[in-house]
Amino acid sequence: MIEYSRIWVAGRAHRPTTARRVVSLIETHIAGTPLGSRRLAAVVPSEVQAWAADRAKVLAPTTLRNLVGLLRSIYAAAVLDRLVGRSPVVRLTLPAAHRERIVPLTVDQVRTLADAMPRRNRAMVIVQAGLGLRLGELLALRAQDVDLAARTVRVEWQFAPQSKVRTDPKTRRSRRSVPLPVVVAEAIEKHMQDWPPAEDGTLFTTRFGTPYRHDYYGTTIFRKAVAAAGLPEGTTSHDLRHHYASLLLMQGESVIVVAERLGHENANLGLSTYGHLMPDSEKRTRRAVDDAWSCAPDVPQNKASEA
Repeated sequence: MIEYSRIWVAGRAHRPTTARRVVSLIETHIAGTPLGSRRLAAVVPSEVQAWAADRAKVLAPTTLRNLVGLLRSIYAAAVLDRLVGRSPVVRLTLPAAHRERIVPLTVDQVRTLADAMPRRNRAMVIVQAGLGLRLGELLALRAQDVDLAARTVRVEWQFAPQSKVRTDPKTRRSRRSVPLPVVVAEAIEKHMQDWPPAEDGTLFTTRFGTPYRHDYYGTTIFRKAVAAAGLPEGTTSHDLRHHYASLLLMQGESVIVVAERLGHENANLGLSTYGHLMPDSEKRTRRAVDDAWSCAPDVPQNKASEA
């Protein structure tokens, strides 16, 4: 079935980053397993279940579900092509996908992190934490994307992992305008005074004047600063997006607005990820029940017992 899987992905209109991720999943977790060598029409549900159980040993539950969804899509196409009568990807038992509650970094922690960075990279922490950018969006940010007069920043491009070529942002909604806070504007202005943008406008560059790659900045520079700042192990640049979202929610912004600022396709992801951070949620829950009961008419005890 691996040959059909490769034909399937080659015919999909995936964005370059998505295509690379899908190809990697197919080559690593389908081609590299006994399932990949089976004839497309010969695979039965029990084999898919055994394959999923094996992959669960090396993949996180969420990644495994994405992989199973990929296999389900491949077989759905095979059914349409009349290569198989029906899909064997049915009624699978998968590990529960448990998402740990996010504990966002505080302002003091972000400040400490910025101070622990090399001077050339300190503004990058403030900018990402104050605009909620993805790492690829931060690395691709240009001087012309920043409007200091209007106090807005346009998110137009990103650098994909392993690339220094600008591509479209992650999703259609990722191309957005973000309000520019004073603290971020000041950090950008000071950074541009000390390290002028590259010829193409790239704000954050290495000492050689070239853009940063995800792995070098995120793994080498950022990880060392996390350790030096004494932040929780496993803290990544993505935690600065969580910090941004938490600040907006604490100030009363709606989940819908937070989703727009982060460039999410819809508010569902934001609600499932950050819902527990909404202020006074416990108080509102108690009040909702108490208000409803206080407005309801009392039921006489004898009538209640008769019922």
